[in-house]
Amino acid sequence: MYANRVNQTDIYQSFNKPLVTALLGARRVGKSTLVGEYAKQHAHYRWVFLNMDTREERLRVENSGLKDLIQEAVEQQIGVEGKIWVTIDEAQKCPALFDQVKLLYDRYKDQDAIKFILTGSGFLSLHQLSAESLAGRIELLYLREFSLQETLTLQHAKPLPEKSLLELISESHDVKSVEQYIESRKPLRRLAEECLSQQLIWGGLPEILIEPEINSRKSYLSNYLQTYLEKDIRAISTITDLNLYQNLMGIIAEQTGSVRQDTELTEALGCSRDTLKKYRGFLLATLVYKEVYPFIGRSLKRLVKSPKGYLLDNGLISYLTGIDDFSILQKTGFIGYRFENWFLKELQIWLDRSIKRSEIYYWRTSGGVEVDFIVEKKPQVFPFEVTYSTRIQHKKLKNLQSFKREEPRADVGIFVYMGDFDFDSKNNIYFIPAWAIG
Repeated sequence: MYANRVNQTDIYQSFNKPLVTALLGARRVGKSTLVGEYAKQHAHYRWVFLNMDTREERLRVENSGLKDLIQEAVEQQIGVEGKIWVTIDEAQKCPALFDQVKLLYDRYKDQDAIKFILTGSGFLSLHQLSAESLAGRIELLYLREFSLQETLTLQHAKPLPEKSLLELISESHDVKSVEQYIESRKPLRRLAEECLSQQLIWGGLPEILIEPEINSRKSYLSNYLQTYLEKDIRAISTITDLNLYQNLMGIIAEQTGSVRQDTELTEALGCSRDTLKKYRGFLLATLVYKEVYPFIGRSLKRLVKSPKGYLLDNGLISYLTGIDDFSILQKTGFIGYRFENWFLKELQIWLDRSIKRSEIYYWRTSGGVEVDFIVEKKPQVFPFEVTYSTRIQHKKLKNLQSFKREEPRADVGIFVYMGDFDFDSKNNIYFIPAWAIG
C-alpha cells in the first residue's frame, strides 16, 4: 500500500535536478518506499540500488569500489549509454562513500550521466559529511512520520489538499479563505479526529498506522526500538552502555515537552554531564529527538534560556512509558504533552516545504508567561498556543497577546485546540480546530 506524501512533489522535483539529493529522516518513516515509488514510475531509467547496511556493499565502497559497483549493476560504463540513477540507503554508515560520490558527480555532471539519491536515518553524520565533501553539489530534504493529512490518505484513501491549513494561514492572512478551507474539510472531521487520537498513542510510523491489531502495534514498537539500538546505536564506537542510552530515552519520553534539567538527568542516570551530552547528541543525530530553544527577542534578560526536549515519536513514548491506552492517557494528564508533540511534527512538515530559512522556538519569561511554539519564518514570526481542550483557555490567549505586543513581526497568532474555528479580529488571532490541520 502506497500513500502520497505531503512534500512528495518537492522531493521528486529534487530528483530531477542536476544535484545530489539527500533525503533524511528517522528509521522507517518511508524514505526507501518513496524512492521506490519514483523508480516504479520511471522504470525505463537505468537504476542501481545500494544499501550501506549491507556489509558486502559497504566494504567494497570502503575499498574505493563505488564506481565498479555501479557499472557492474547496469553492465555498462558510466557516461556511455545514457544516464544512470543511483540510490544509496543508509549513506551515513559509510563515510568513505562521500568522496567517491563527489568524484563521480564532478567527473560526469557536464554529461548529466549520473544522478545520486542518498537516504539516511542519521542527520549529523550525513549532514557533516555532505557539507565537507559535497558542498554546493547536494540538496538536503526531509521526510518525517506521517502527518494527519497523510494518515487520512493512508487509512481512508482521502486525497491530499493542495495546501495545508498552516500554509494557507502563513501565506494569505485571509480569514475568509481559512474559514472556507476548514468548512471544506468538515466531512472528514470524524475520520480526522480518529486519526489524531491514534497519533497521540501510536505516532506516525506508516507500518504502525496500517496495523489494526493493538498487540501487533506493541510488538512492532518493541522490535523498532531494539533494531534502532542494535543497528544504529551499537555501531557507534563511543556508545559503550546501551542500557544507559535506553534509560535516557525512557526519561526523555516521560519528560517530553518539558524544559531540560541536566542536573536531574545526570543524577537519575548516574552518569557524567559529558556522557549525557554525548548520548543526547546521538539521539539528536538519529532524528528521534529534538530540542526546541527559547526565542530570543527584545526581552533577552527576562527569558528562560534552557531548551525543551521532545522524543519525537508518540508511539515510542507509549512503549517506553507504558501508557498506550487513550482513556488512561487522558486520566494521567499527559495528553497535553502528546498533543504538543504531535503538533511539533506538523510544524516540521510544514516548514520542510519552505525554501525560506525557518526555525521552531518556544517563549517563556521569568515571570511565567509562555507560548508553546514560535515559528520564525523570516521575515515573519508565528506564535502558536496548543492545548488539548475544547475550550479557549484565557491564560493561553493572554500569553499569545503578550508575545504579539513584544514582537512586531508577529502579525497573527494561532491557537490550536479541540474546539471550533473562530477568529479574534481585535487581536488578529486564529482559533484552529486540530482535526482541520489534517
